[in-house]
Amino acid sequence: MSASATSMDADEIAEFLDTQETGVLSLAKADDGYGVPVCFAFDDGAETGPEFYFRLGFAPGSTKRQYVDASEDVSFVVHDDTAEGWKSVVARGRLENVSSRTLDAIVAEAVQGLDIPYFAVHDSPVENLHFTLVRLDATDLTGVVEGR
Repeated sequence: MSASATSMDADEIAEFLDTQETGVLSLAKADDGYGVPVCFAFDDGAETGPEFYFRLGFAPGSTKRQYVDASEDVSFVVHDDTAEGWKSVVARGRLENVSSRTLDAIVAEAVQGLDIPYFAVHDSPVENLHFTLVRLDATDLTGVVEGR
């Protein structure tokens, strides 16, 4: 049986992202790619377009930090097997460091709610990690449903 793929509109993308908590942030340094699973908050009401927020933790000498600093353009993928079939959303754009003080109240609350399992994903003790808040301004946002 072959599956059919259909594009998701902006409302369907936002509805799907509102039900998700994690995705993969893809970074690059020279000709080398690096993917990082991350928790996210999504804001589809931003004046400049859709935005994703990530709270990233960096250990001393972090490989992830090297790739974040070197990446001009990044992509972020969220996917899930749903009742309608596989859904995936791909966002492309640039990362920017942000201060929690510059966020509006709704986004700040969503970012605070990011569930980051510190003890399970980092080899270093939490007190040795530096956390920073970054925003992905999505210049391209697409979604697909692959029906059953």
